[in-house]
Amino acid sequence: MRKLESFRENATLTILCIQVIFVMVGMGLISPILPQYARTFGVNITMVGLLITIFGVARLIVDIPAGKLTDGLGRRLVSIVGLLILAAGSLGCGLASHYWVLLGFRFIQGIGSAMYTTAAIVMLADISTPANRGRVMSFYQGSLLLGAGLGPTVGGFTAEHFGLAAPFFVFALFSLLASLWAYLRLPETHPALSPQAGELGAENPGPRPAESSRGLRVLLRDVNFLLISMITFGIFFMRTGAQNQILPLLGAERLGLSEGQIGLALTLVTIIQFVAIFAAGRLSDRFSRKAVITTGCVITAASLWMLGQSYTYWFFFLTCMVMGLGIGISGPIPVAYVADIIPRENYSVGMGAYRAISDLGFVMGPVLMGWLADMKGFEMALLFNSLFLFLSVLIFHFVAKEPARYSSVRSDQR
Repeated sequence: MRKLESFRENATLTILCIQVIFVMVGMGLISPILPQYARTFGVNITMVGLLITIFGVARLIVDIPAGKLTDGLGRRLVSIVGLLILAAGSLGCGLASHYWVLLGFRFIQGIGSAMYTTAAIVMLADISTPANRGRVMSFYQGSLLLGAGLGPTVGGFTAEHFGLAAPFFVFALFSLLASLWAYLRLPETHPALSPQAGELGAENPGPRPAESSRGLRVLLRDVNFLLISMITFGIFFMRTGAQNQILPLLGAERLGLSEGQIGLALTLVTIIQFVAIFAAGRLSDRFSRKAVITTGCVITAASLWMLGQSYTYWFFFLTCMVMGLGIGISGPIPVAYVADIIPRENYSVGMGAYRAISDLGFVMGPVLMGWLADMKGFEMALLFNSLFLFLSVLIFHFVAKEPARYSSVRSDQR
């Protein structure tokens, strides 16, 4: 398959994209207000970061088991149940009366998020091929960003008019809608459970438990897998530690921006991502996964340094545009790279392991960045994040190899 099928032709991709829009509108609603909501419980920046970290801890714990569950129970069921758990956790967050109760419900949200996200990524790997995977991932990521882009501005204004807890109730509603959509429309893509699962290996019944464990050990010894996981670790570290935590706090405490203005800044990041992401997918399919990943990460690292130097409203918004460009270029391509290098029979456990390593960055980012901001200030914390991402992508660029299967596809297309 040399060209990406249109939305009309690929029903499963369409359904997954609509589903992620529902989820990310809800997720985006709370991103600009979570730090301020946490502050209402009288906690410091490190404790604010813990709210983001506990969400990641839950995902880290559940990622690999969720991957295995997609083999045992099917991708569809894991997705539906995960979204119901996410809805329950969101409702609890909005009703929380104490910080530790809020922390517990954030953990529940993380469990649901891990189940839903892992199932979605495995399904995308099921329905794509090396020739179109960058574009498939970009289309999905673009839909994700469309939902996320609508969320922050709406969330900021919702919080201003109905209180800081209100966005959590809306998030619960959107998670329920996504679960209902999946129940009604989402087909199963597991090769053993659905003969229409995809073009690649439809007769493969999936790995046995012993084979899954052996496949995981092989992946964890694969330098290419570890390096791309390190890149995504750095991206997740940046998103939770810098974009979702430091950026709103810097805007509020250094520049005096309102919740609505901060939501607008986060929406601007998402809009630029959305513009860049489709070109990145096409370029990675046509030329090189590595080159696109490297370019995006270098731009993102530069934006982190710029954020630390933001002392005016307009430079802050320029920085958000640069950040959006960097994340948009690199965002979906690491997942395509991983799917290229993982054997099809190990998609579930491989994607679970990849998500787990990535979510380690999700976990560490808020706490470490919060601690650095408390001890050394915003500028030093952002400089640390910038250098880490830059050095990580430098190692990846010079050590990791272009996927062999992907290289052969490019040769065939010449």
